[in-house]
Amino acid sequence: MAALSFDEHFEAPRFYNRISEVVDDSLLYDIDALPIVPKAFDSIVITECLHATENSSVYSGYFLDRQGKRYDEYDVAFKFGDDGQLCLEAEKYDKMSKLQGKAIPRLIGLAFAKRTGGGYLGCLMTEKFGSSLDCKLISLARSEKAIILNHLKAIHHKRLIHADFKERNILQRGAEFRIVDFDRMRETHRCTASGKATDFSEQPDSLSVEDWNAICAYVRVPAMDMNFWDHGMVSVKGYSWKKEGLPTARIMKLLFPRALHAKYDDGVSDLLLRYFKHVQILLETGRHDLEYLKAHINETAAQVEKEWRRR
Repeated sequence: MAALSFDEHFEAPRFYNRISEVVDDSLLYDIDALPIVPKAFDSIVITECLHATENSSVYSGYFLDRQGKRYDEYDVAFKFGDDGQLCLEAEKYDKMSKLQGKAIPRLIGLAFAKRTGGGYLGCLMTEKFGSSLDCKLISLARSEKAIILNHLKAIHHKRLIHADFKERNILQRGAEFRIVDFDRMRETHRCTASGKATDFSEQPDSLSVEDWNAICAYVRVPAMDMNFWDHGMVSVKGYSWKKEGLPTARIMKLLFPRALHAKYDDGVSDLLLRYFKHVQILLETGRHDLEYLKAHINETAAQVEKEWRRR
């Protein structure tokens, strides 16, 4: 861990309700938007590196007050990098102010430190929200994909193009998602789609010609890449089945019975289908949770295989 004092390392931080409206330095963000905030503090404590590139590094941490007491109510994400680039990113947060706390994290503020060789180091502070996706977008449940695509659509409605829509830039906390990292965001988009797209949570599992024309390519292509319009099918390891009565692709990939799969050449698709339907029943009825099934893949598969061989 490393503690950085604003007296020793940084100039007095700038905190914003919106980037264009500087507010009192003793406040952090809009009280209605983020109610549990320290009124004043002297230091930040860095606890973990979340992401690092040549241009910037993101850390998790927390605030210390003037008595050295930690504010335990919430954690903060601190992004260090070129001050000019982070100012531009903060301006993009400003343009998406109504999406903060919904589609993107809440912005807390900016701070700057003088570099030894001249110039400034910037620190963009946002709420720390969940963690990056631990699976491919295509493996998410369709309802989860719909949430993320609605967030992307909301950003698009601000005439902004994310331009780096990858798993690493999508955060998840339970059933909630946020899109982050706007370094490559483009602000000159002029949409040519024919109309306002339907809420993705209401979209059918097949893409109609009408919706094809209504949804901008900058939203439609990511949706297609994550197989949002799946035609009622779920796929894993090259096998596809009607998804009714089956777990999500994410769970199927996690619980894939490799030993069972390697044992058979013929009829394995039917056997795998029986296995995954059994898994879904166990999960739905609460007989076993996901962690238990992860630890007992071979036992569960052996039980299904035994019944399958009796057929």
